[in-house]
Amino acid sequence: MSFSKSYKIAKQLKIITRCYSEQFPKITTHYTIHPRENDPRWKDINMERFADETDVLIIGGGPAGLSAAIRAKQLAEKDGKELRVCVVEKAAEVGGHILSGAVLQPTALNELIPDWKEKGAPLNTPVKEDKFSFLTKSGRIPIPVLPGTPIYNHGNYIVRLGHVVRWLGEQAEALGVEIYPGYAASETLYHPDGSVKGIATNDVGIAKDGSPKENFEKRNGATC
Repeated sequence: MSFSKSYKIAKQLKIITRCYSEQFPKITTHYTIHPRENDPRWKDINMERFADETDVLIIGGGPAGLSAAIRAKQLAEKDGKELRVCVVEKAAEVGGHILSGAVLQPTALNELIPDWKEKGAPLNTPVKEDKFSFLTKSGRIPIPVLPGTPIYNHGNYIVRLGHVVRWLGEQAEALGVEIYPGYAASETLYHPDGSVKGIATNDVGIAKDGSPKENFEKRNGATC
């Protein structure tokens, strides 16, 4: 294709794009594209951020995050120390973003909370039978499941992981862990020397077009 022909096509496309843009306004004026200091809609909005301090800050209230929070409080209690442990979780409730089905090996849980059965952990369906097969066009060839192999699940439990995580959250709160659901860590904060200072959570009350709503709130900063 010649340069002149390509130029004509590009010019036509530009005209079409401009007409489309004039007919349909911008869907968003998000501050990452249009800075708030240049947006008159944000002129009189209070942008002060509340800051809080904690000894241990954990991002994400999943199995690993909650287990770490529980273990931190257990060690502090063992040493007779006061330790503030906070968990921020983006879901509206603990376990809200956890996939449902899982086969859980309770080895780590036995170490973390030895009396988990007495405390009502939702591990109610033990694995009683394993089947593993090689499928062919006309049937299947059974493969023996031997103890010690990754596919051997005897002693494990079939669980809904979201329920397990919710229960872990209850155990963490019973130990004094502070859990803040609905708070997503949106930014990492740094000290002047480059070391990590903490996190800033997400803002709320922003309309789809990037303008502030009446309930706009500059979310918190947490440092440790």
